[in-house]
Amino acid sequence: MMMSREADLFAFDVSDQEAERIADELDGDLGQQSQFDETHGYYVDGVEPKTVVLPEDWRDRSKRCSSPATGDVVAIVPHPDDIALAKLCAGREKDIDWVAAAQSVGIVSLASMAERVDKLPGRTSEQREHIRKLIQIVEHRGAKPPISPGA
Repeated sequence: MMMSREADLFAFDVSDQEAERIADELDGDLGQQSQFDETHGYYVDGVEPKTVVLPEDWRDRSKRCSSPATGDVVAIVPHPDDIALAKLCAGREKDIDWVAAAQSVGIVSLASMAERVDKLPGRTSEQREHIRKLIQIVEHRGAKPPISPGA
């Protein structure tokens, strides 16, 4: 989980055109090899809301974060289980590894994730079944002891 230096950010409740413009601005101002990246050691990947599949009720579990340093900007951070489901929807090996790592240290609950699969918008029954299988794969990976380097 600590291998990635990127943080995905998106604006929601805006038009698709506005979301695309904001994603481009985030990439330009806070993206990889930006001054922000050089200063803080991580960067922002601006994404569009349509690329992120979160359960329909994700906002009910989200956390709102702000500080005097953010001005009027409020970050709405999805629950870790919802982020993990979004990663399984993407289905890349690195995302499955991320979810397995999060599960192994108790950051996410596979049971809660499984309960939310039917709340993923735009997913067919076959896609939902595939996500359930990925949850089982993660559970199986967690049952194995980690392999130590050099073993």
